[in-house]
Amino acid sequence: MQIELNVIPIIAIVISLIALTFVISNYLRKSGINVKGQFSICSSAIAEDKYVSDFTLENYKDRPVIIFKVFLRIGHNYYIELSNFDHNPKILKPYESFTQILDPVDYYSLNLNRIKLNKLLSSDKIKTCLVLSTSNGKYVVEDWIKRWDPVFDFFNNHLTAPIQPMRSNNKNGYYGAGFAFLVKLSTEDNYTKTIAVYLEDYNYPRFQNFRLTEESLTSKESLEEFLTEQAINGKLNCENIEVIDGKELLDNYFGSGFDKVIEAESYNWFIYFIIGKIITKISNIRLYILNRKNRKDNKNNEN
Repeated sequence: MQIELNVIPIIAIVISLIALTFVISNYLRKSGINVKGQFSICSSAIAEDKYVSDFTLENYKDRPVIIFKVFLRIGHNYYIELSNFDHNPKILKPYESFTQILDPVDYYSLNLNRIKLNKLLSSDKIKTCLVLSTSNGKYVVEDWIKRWDPVFDFFNNHLTAPIQPMRSNNKNGYYGAGFAFLVKLSTEDNYTKTIAVYLEDYNYPRFQNFRLTEESLTSKESLEEFLTEQAINGKLNCENIEVIDGKELLDNYFGSGFDKVIEAESYNWFIYFIIGKIITKISNIRLYILNRKNRKDNKNNEN
């Protein structure tokens, strides 16, 4: 009975500590500002000055943050204005993230004078960070958003393959990368139908009333001539025929890279984590030796 009486105060203390922890945690979650950020500095072929191409802000508090301006601070004293929300303040809601894409700049101005910042923006020794003008005053974004990308893993293991889906974003539709021609058939009521034609289509009934021949698929001109003949003979109902060369179209969007095809292979744990690491080490050593040789050759050529 005495033991039970001694346990009760301990339980009460534990419950009180849990409640106090919850209250403190809730207070910290709703008080102050905690915004993490990330930005990218890049250059462009159409602009001389380096610039911030995008930035992301993420609110880690359970309370909104009212933002009037966003700056990039370089060193201790240079502030580049990235965004101005004075007339329509940006309200970053609790746990919300915000990303803005920025265009290249023509130049930077300080008191009506041009100022060049490329040297500072390119230096690893000068600290750069985002600074916010908020309803609570100046806020320096100290914490970096920890993003992950498979490109980072590639530098540690060259068997890592970051793959990009390629889309032409054109008005012709999406037919993959294997078609030889696109045939656009226009009717009297201005309806246009697009048909993808492949080199092996002489074996298949691609059109309802006739089949393509192997000779008609040798070139864009041959196919256009063949289809025009079918329209004259009444086998193809259309008012206008336009043939687009598939390789030429894809070359304009993607270059010639889509012609080089590799087949994906599956790697087991040992191949990826052990052999991949060894391959990466050897590749890095070869690259280091090559760069060292090039630097030596360049130095000798300068002398």
